[in-house]
Amino acid sequence: MGKLLLLLLLEASVFVLIQAQAIICMSCNMFVNSKCIEGEDKCIVEEGGACTTRDIYHFSSRGWFLYSHTILECSKSCKASEEIYFHLKNSTFCCKSQDFCNKYKGK
Repeated sequence: MGKLLLLLLLEASVFVLIQAQAIICMSCNMFVNSKCIEGEDKCIVEEGGACTTRDIYHFSSRGWFLYSHTILECSKSCKASEEIYFHLKNSTFCCKSQDFCNKYKGK
């Protein structure tokens, strides 16, 4: 009985240690004007992942990119980048310093 109790305590402590490494991120499919207007939630990133903030821009008829909206999410592997696909620009930022580090401060 003592060995079973010890084994259960050991498993519980390993579970707590694994959970302590997880990061909680903001999640939102469409963030505009400092508000989530579609899909507000939170997500958990495991070891090696990161919270992600993606700013989406559309090319205007005036010849420059205009901010459209932001997407907040969890990523298994995040890489900060700026990519342009014809009329669309996607700027990605990553963080994993603390819970909700991708809480959008806004444009």
